This record gives sequence, C-alpha cells and structure tokens, in this order.
Amino acid sequence: MTTSIFDWFRSIHRYSWVSLLVCWLIWVINAYDREIILRLGPSISASFNLSPDAWGVIAALIMLSLAILPIPGSAMSDKYGGGEKRAKFQVPIVIGMAVLSFISGLKLISHNIVLFLALRFGVNLGAGWGEPVGVSNTAEWWPKEKRGFALGAHHTGYPVGSLLSGLMAAFVLSWFGSDGWSYAFFLAVFIAVPVMVFWAKYSTKDKIVTLYRDFDAKGLTRPDSIENLRGHAKGLLKRTVMTPAITVTAVTTMLTQIVYMGVNTVLPPYLYNVVGLSLAESAGLSVVFALTGIFGQIIWPSLSDRIGRKLTIIICGIWMAASVAALYFATTSLLVVIVQLVFGLVANAVWPIYYAAASDSAPDGGTSTANGVITTAMFLGGGIAPVLIGRLVTLGGGWEASTGYVYCFLTMAGCALLGALVQLFVKVPGSLRI
Repeated sequence: MTTSIFDWFRSIHRYSWVSLLVCWLIWVINAYDREIILRLGPSISASFNLSPDAWGVIAALIMLSLAILPIPGSAMSDKYGGGEKRAKFQVPIVIGMAVLSFISGLKLISHNIVLFLALRFGVNLGAGWGEPVGVSNTAEWWPKEKRGFALGAHHTGYPVGSLLSGLMAAFVLSWFGSDGWSYAFFLAVFIAVPVMVFWAKYSTKDKIVTLYRDFDAKGLTRPDSIENLRGHAKGLLKRTVMTPAITVTAVTTMLTQIVYMGVNTVLPPYLYNVVGLSLAESAGLSVVFALTGIFGQIIWPSLSDRIGRKLTIIICGIWMAASVAALYFATTSLLVVIVQLVFGLVANAVWPIYYAAASDSAPDGGTSTANGVITTAMFLGGGIAPVLIGRLVTLGGGWEASTGYVYCFLTMAGCALLGALVQLFVKVPGSLRI
C-alpha cells in the first residue's frame, strides 16, 4: 500500500506540485480576507451600534461585491490566455486585494463606516475576481484524471484561511481589546507580496510545455491543449451558460453557499449571545468546522474522481442538511464543537467538486469562464445569506433570543437539502451523471 501511494505521488510532475502549493497559499489569503469580517461581526456591530438587520444588510453588500467580477473577470482571463499567462494575470489581483485590506485596517479608515465599507467592498471585488482565476490555474497545471484531488487539495486552503481568521480575530481582540478589531486586516499583505512575486517569475511557457509532454508520456490527459491556452477565444460566455452541466451545478452552488455563509454569519453572535462566550471566544470557536474541513476537501473531491461529481454532490448535500439541522440541539460549547466537526467534513468539500464539474464541462479554452459562473452563483448565495440571517434573527426576537437562531439553522438545512434535490431531478450529462 505504501509503495502504491509513493508511486502515485511520483507520477505527478513537480511543476504540478509547486503550482498547487502557490495556488493553495493564494487561496489561504483569499479565504482569510473574505472571512475575517464575519469573525469580527459582533465587534463591528458593537462599534457602530448595528441591529441584526443592519449588520445583515451591510454584510450582504460586502459579500455581494464578490459576485460582480467573477464572470467578466474570468472571461477576460480566458481571453488573455491560460497556463503561464493566467498565472501572471492573477498577480496584480491578489496583491491589490491585500493592499486594500491593509488600508481598511487603519484606524483612521476603520472607524469611519463609509470609508471602511467602501474599502471592504473593493477587497471583495478582487477576491471574487481572483477565485475562478485561481481555480483555473490549479486545473491547468494538473491532468484531468487527478482534477478532483488537485482542486480538493487546493481548496483545503479555505478552511485553513477561515481557521486563521478566527484565531487572528481572537488574538487581536484579546491583545488589543474590542476597539482594536481592525488590526486583524493587516496580515494578508505580508503573505501575498512574496508569494505573488515568486509566482510571476516561476510561471513560464516552457514549464507548461514540459508539463503537458510529461502528461502525454505517462498516459494522462492534458487539462487543455496548448493552443487553447493562447487566449482570444470567442463566444465563450454564451457557450458556457448554455451548458446544462454548468448551470445546474451553479444552482446547487448558490443554495449551498447560503448554508455556508449563513453558518459563518450566525455562529459568532449565537455563541456570544446565547451560549454566553466572550467576543474573543466566540470568534475563535466559530471556526472549529475548519479543522475537519481540511480532511473533507481531500476525501470527497478525490472520491468524485471515482464515483462521479453528481453522486458525490448529492451525498454531501444530505450530510450538510443533517449536520446544520443538528445545530438546533447545540446549546453548549461542547455540542457546538461536536456538530461543527461533523458539519466541517462536507462544509468546505463541495466547492472543489462544483469547480471540477464545471471544468469537466467547460468549452475549449473556457475553463475560467465556466468557473466564473460557479463563483458568481456562489457569491449570490453569499449575499443572500446575511440578509436572510439578519431577518430571521430579528423575527425570533433579536440578538439575545434563541428562537431566531433556531429559525436560521432549520432554514439553512432546507437549502442544503434543496441543493441535493436539484441534482436528482435534472438530467445532467457527462461526469455529473450518477
């Protein structure tokens, strides 16, 4: 068994592994900058005296900004070119996002709600643009037979970034107090700049050509032809959105994102107001699911390489519905931890499967555009979630009443189940079919 695993790792070219590591680090940065504002939700609400509805609308606007650029930005990326070209295309996006995040953490900015929200809006514009580009980068440096594993391993960066956001928020709040919450926005730029400088120099056409020849020699399938990576493809967007396998998966993605972002939005105030933890403890304990999320993102996407994307998506959707509904019973810290660990096994695992499904069905030269459709659907769900959570909490009696949180858990469970049912009743061709 040990020999077979060793041989499997050796069969993958070192260029694939290096690209995976770089794209993983980029994904950690993206996740951290996107999630840190949710970890700080109670602190920001207290700082600006925001009601549940007001915080829900603000969080929704920031999250909806993620949905603005994925499709046009990924289509621009496809036109510019794939492979080494896409890698260089990604560099200014990631650095720009990190710099804006740093500026938003300056107290002069963070204590002016208009300037702060404007900058966080800009950060998420870059994060939304960069996601399908980064996913496509990973897909183009790995053979098709290993795509589920590669995207799953790449996406383990998200729970790591999410976990880091909780730990950093807890550290900042403990060290600097509740007024120093904005200092948590300083971290990303110190990781982003050196990583992206290396990526810009490392990504070359010679490496892509060498890599694809290695795939050929080992009987592996190229993710795309060299010709399709040159860019300037026409009509990609229309062909992409007219592909049922992509649009159906996008619907499931939107519903699942309502669940995921709903949990991220509701857990910190639930732990603070109902369970009775401190602000720092609430921020730290709200990301426990990221621990098992790391393992889930290797297991489920790799399994989808064997049993198909559609069946894997359905299983994960049912699992997610059951575990989120179980939060209804999580009235102590211990139960919250246990339920989150179960939820975490699928919470982060589904995204690389959705992207793998879209990449499998993408038209020639349109990998990033297909992933952009998935990303847009995901962020639309992310924008819906905070408004929905804020309204449900208000209907249940406000921040301190437990009833509204119960409404949230049951509603999110219903969305997860509906996402699975969509896959059952729509005929999907190719690799998405059971």
